[in-house]
Amino acid sequence: MHRILAGISFSVSTTMAAMVVASRFPGMEIPFPYWIFGFCTPLCISTPVCIIMNRQAEQKRRLNDKLRAALVELQQLAEVDQMTGLLNRATFLRRLQEEQDRQPGTCLLIDVDHFKAINDGYGHAMGDRVLKAIADSLRATIRSDDLCGRLGGEEFAIYLRNMPSTQATAMAERVRQAIEMLDIAAADGTHIRPTISVGAAHADGSASAGPSASASAGAGASADQLLQRADMAMYAAKANGRNQVRLAA
Repeated sequence: MHRILAGISFSVSTTMAAMVVASRFPGMEIPFPYWIFGFCTPLCISTPVCIIMNRQAEQKRRLNDKLRAALVELQQLAEVDQMTGLLNRATFLRRLQEEQDRQPGTCLLIDVDHFKAINDGYGHAMGDRVLKAIADSLRATIRSDDLCGRLGGEEFAIYLRNMPSTQATAMAERVRQAIEMLDIAAADGTHIRPTISVGAAHADGSASAGPSASASAGAGASADQLLQRADMAMYAAKANGRNQVRLAA
């Protein structure tokens, strides 16, 4: 409304100013009816023009807002795994490398034990429910500023920012216990209680040996190298009986 009034005022005042200047010249006296005409004409013309232009500007603003919102949504869709809402593989790897460049932390690689048996025995829809429940549990267990992604299939990954290996191992154990406590009812009345095998690798190689792990080595690893070390530890957990946490050697 303010823009409309400003446009109308500008049009009328410009016309009247021009008439005032013209009336100052000798022989250019303007009769009173012409002053009325000079006031009403720009008023009648500029009012609808200003209203139309204001509506067009408002439509353009709303369209730009919708486009910006759509771009944000597209970016989120490109970065997020659609089933679980976690980061997808590409985004997790990119942000993992960025975090490693800033400060060391610990990467957890998680694989759902016997997931194929769940899919084969209960169907893929039930398998999807299990993955969603696991994703929700991971989000609820880790800190809000940690990275959490689904790398594909039944494999997940977590990057614990600025967390030494001893604390990270304890966090990984809490994650394992949280998944172990899940109780997902199937359509036939049976209950699925998934478990996970977790491999942990510290980014700066300061990991210390524990009851189920040995010391790690090598600082400055890339995101792929860190994941590879965590992957080896995860397979060691599976080979040792599953449903446990192993720290990378």
